[in-house]
Amino acid sequence: MSHVDIDPANPPRRRIGAVVLIRNRHGDVLMVKPRYRHADDKQGWQVPGGGAHAGETITAAAARELFEQTGLKRKLSHLLMVDQVPASEDGSSAEGVNFVLDGGTLDNDQAATVTLPESAHGELSGLEWVPLGQLDELAFPHQAARIRAAARAFDYGMRQPMFLLGEIADA
Repeated sequence: MSHVDIDPANPPRRRIGAVVLIRNRHGDVLMVKPRYRHADDKQGWQVPGGGAHAGETITAAAARELFEQTGLKRKLSHLLMVDQVPASEDGSSAEGVNFVLDGGTLDNDQAATVTLPESAHGELSGLEWVPLGQLDELAFPHQAARIRAAARAFDYGMRQPMFLLGEIADA
């Protein structure tokens, strides 16, 4: 396969997202509400996560973002799904690929202690456990579809290990 259409001095810009699906014993999904997503709007909730920094593994990025946004430290080593996102029409965001990692299930006591860390108040306006049936009310359509697909993969045990140079990666 030839890559003559790619300029190696100026490769395409692509964002790598690393997000985490965590559920409680009732099957509710842990979601956060970014302030940049119109804090007063009912929609805009998403699963914890964000962009990987240059040189950062996907599992490390997901673990870092999860901790920053929720205070949770989780071993993240398995993928539930990959979702490609085109660039925005207005040019405000590059195309990207979002990796949804399996954050597991928290028991009732663990889930009850998850709160928005003080350090995340500048970035996030809320943190909630959301039933799958309420996704369409709180998340943008593409986010709700991504979460439902990841939840189905989780429910059916369709996890795949994340690898780094042929070895299972974990953060």
